[in-house]
Amino acid sequence: MSQVAALMRFLNSPLAYTAVKDDLLSKTSRLIPAPDGVGQLETYTLRDYSEGLTGLFWRNFYGPLFAEFFGERLRSLPGEFKQELSDGITLVQPYELPTEAGTPEGMARERQIIAQLGPECFYDHEHHRKPTRVPELPATWFH
Repeated sequence: MSQVAALMRFLNSPLAYTAVKDDLLSKTSRLIPAPDGVGQLETYTLRDYSEGLTGLFWRNFYGPLFAEFFGERLRSLPGEFKQELSDGITLVQPYELPTEAGTPEGMARERQIIAQLGPECFYDHEHHRKPTRVPELPATWFH
């Protein structure tokens, strides 16, 4: 956790997460019909966090920008899911082990936390809709 927080500070990154590969892929990409009608193509659910968040993973590190974005919703998360790290970085961890990702219990915890943080901030995987509320990011972060 301290290494991720140090990298976030060094790179001035507002967000980082750690996840198992299958969980990461299921939230960041999806298959769509090919334009010619034959087969499918893989595409991203969201290009980057300027379009919102793709979901919750095993460990979600939110920097000050996202702490402000979520505001009281993040601050009021139960302590079992949240840990304040240094320099305004907040760790949100829906479950203890990364292997709990994709399990019914793990998915229920993710839904519970997303409901509190604001479902409008996250990609809707069921209906394939982008978030309607996104953070305001400084233009300098995309150069």
